[in-house]
Amino acid sequence: MKKAGRKILNKIAALGVDRGGTWTRVAAFDSRLRRLREARFRTAPLRSLPPKLKAIVHGWAAAGAPLVIASRGVFSKKWKKPFLLKALAGELNLCDVVSDAEAAHYAAFRGGSGLLLIAGTGAVVFRGKPGAFSKAGGFNPAAGDPGSGRWLGRLYLRKLGRKPDDSKAAHGRTAAHAGRLLARAGHGDPGCALLAAAAWHELAELLRSAAAGSRGGVKVSLAGGLMDNDYFRSGFLKTARQALPGRRLSVIQAGMSAEEAAARLALKRKP
Repeated sequence: MKKAGRKILNKIAALGVDRGGTWTRVAAFDSRLRRLREARFRTAPLRSLPPKLKAIVHGWAAAGAPLVIASRGVFSKKWKKPFLLKALAGELNLCDVVSDAEAAHYAAFRGGSGLLLIAGTGAVVFRGKPGAFSKAGGFNPAAGDPGSGRWLGRLYLRKLGRKPDDSKAAHGRTAAHAGRLLARAGHGDPGCALLAAAAWHELAELLRSAAAGSRGGVKVSLAGGLMDNDYFRSGFLKTARQALPGRRLSVIQAGMSAEEAAARLALKRKP
């Protein structure tokens, strides 16, 4: 009886995919959301995703398990969801395709309301809850979203006397210069520290405007490459608290990975 029970418990019940900017992660979970299998590969153009997923999931004998894919660009590029639904129809049990922001929000708030501030190459705040999001920022103007990695990277290049490459293909490379700026700021470079402080103020204002329609405390989850930098994160939080006088700012840590969040959504949305 114990062996039979263990076999049932370890059956793959849901699949989650996190298609990030650099890596795509696939994970299989049992009915108690315990991770059973996982795979990782470099993110490539979207057309290459269906065959890779088919090979992995069929190899796990899990084609019938409900699947949700979380991918960047789903909000802005509306063709991505129908493309994946069509490409995987009859092969995998794809329940939904959601944005990486929706998965990150669910990872922090588990379907409830809250603010998700993403500060990476771009900068945006998602407010509300999955299925009823509204957005502040994230418009990607020519100079980059104020406070974002690309915005900081452009300022850093100009500080060095170099002209930024504003072509779309160079956005990621430009944003990478923000890391060099923050490293110098953290080691006491006053010019770089001023630029970092300018980014903190821009993001704090973005958060303040996103929270303006609510009362009481502000719950926010922070994501994106800039927020992975301890120097930047601590400086931003200090600035954000100053921008929200009289309101308690609570930082909510994500309690799960994006692929687990996608798998949880798959269990909720399976037919």
